[in-house]
Amino acid sequence: MTMIKNIVFDVGNVLATFQPKEFLNDFYKDVKTAQDLYTLFFEERLWHAYDQGLYSAATLKKAAIKRMPCYKEEIERLIPTWARYVKPFDRSIQLMKQLKEEGYKIYILSNIPEDSYQYFIEHNNIFADVDGGIYSYQDRLIKPDPAIFQLLLSRYDLKAQECLFIDDKEENTQAARQLGFHVITLRNPEEIKQKVREKIHEV
Repeated sequence: MTMIKNIVFDVGNVLATFQPKEFLNDFYKDVKTAQDLYTLFFEERLWHAYDQGLYSAATLKKAAIKRMPCYKEEIERLIPTWARYVKPFDRSIQLMKQLKEEGYKIYILSNIPEDSYQYFIEHNNIFADVDGGIYSYQDRLIKPDPAIFQLLLSRYDLKAQECLFIDDKEENTQAARQLGFHVITLRNPEEIKQKVREKIHEV
């Protein structure tokens, strides 16, 4: 039986908060503004391209204003603020450190834009003790593209069957599972320790 040797964490809703609808509603205090900008960034996939490194914060702002010039002021307020909204989950960070101490290799596989990555590095470096990571903006790849998982395996000389991948989105864990990863689709971040321990024991 193959043992799990490597734990691969997503960031959003696994290691840290990522609830854009809640953030936008709180940030603007206006339902229509929040909904329109959610549609702009997330349903029209601007954020997808931002995660992939196809936009910088500056070019994302320009693209958003071009599409919705009536929200120019609101967009200019939003972009510099976003990264500060994403807060680490203490429970998840503690588990990651415990697993590292127990001898597991720890990796990150995340759809993340450059300025969010830099903010984490500068303010609450959740990546400090990891053994490696694939960050979407750096390699212009994004989950659930199988290529991003294959890049993780090849870059760090890993075997999929020895990896446990934790993500909050079913399409991402499904893509990893098809490549041979053990997976957890994490619905509730508070359950991460229980779910990881159960999966390690199960395997």
